[in-house]
Amino acid sequence: MPIASMKELKEREELKDKMTGDHHAGDDGDVPKEALEMPVDGERLPTDFHGIYHEKQIGALCAVHALNNLVQARWFDEVGLAEVARDLDRREAALLSSPVADHESQNVRGDGFFSVQVILQALQRAGLACGQLGSTANRERGDAGYILNRREHWFALRRIGDRHWFDLNSMAKTPQEMSPAHVDLFLQAHFEKGYSVFAVRGAFPSHRLERDAGALAAAVAACASS
Repeated sequence: MPIASMKELKEREELKDKMTGDHHAGDDGDVPKEALEMPVDGERLPTDFHGIYHEKQIGALCAVHALNNLVQARWFDEVGLAEVARDLDRREAALLSSPVADHESQNVRGDGFFSVQVILQALQRAGLACGQLGSTANRERGDAGYILNRREHWFALRRIGDRHWFDLNSMAKTPQEMSPAHVDLFLQAHFEKGYSVFAVRGAFPSHRLERDAGALAAAVAACASS
């Protein structure tokens, strides 16, 4: 087994602290501890954080937030995802040869929570492919985004530039930056907690921070100080 560098050891300790200190370990999914104590108000908090797009939680719309945070723009909303869900309901009813009205939707709830099938279909319509990872060994070098789900919470990780990843959990007030090595540790910890991890691949929209190294460095520094 290769000997870990000092940087890797430091990142492992930071991840351990994050898993045991900053996040709740109960049944609320990957919800930052501070969000449980003082929930974020997605209707009032801004979506721009030093050039990083970061929607905060509104109701049960974490799937909408995860998708928009992933693509770094407001591409998706609950109305569009509900239409995807209704289309899936119609297809499922057709397979069963029964009216849609006879079946409770398995793809959307009244509070705005959407099924994984809706997420996959919405991404496909946007020209992005989404596949579930079995382990961190299935990551690809060019990966730029992941969405994670456990129970009823979705959130996104997104790479901006060559080496800066951001945890864009809608339950947190600010993004959290991490290195590529940290992402491996982060995903492994979430696999162990029972999360499903999906790699989203394709042509993401260009990000202005990738064209402005100074602004990207400032955003990273702001994440570290928040």
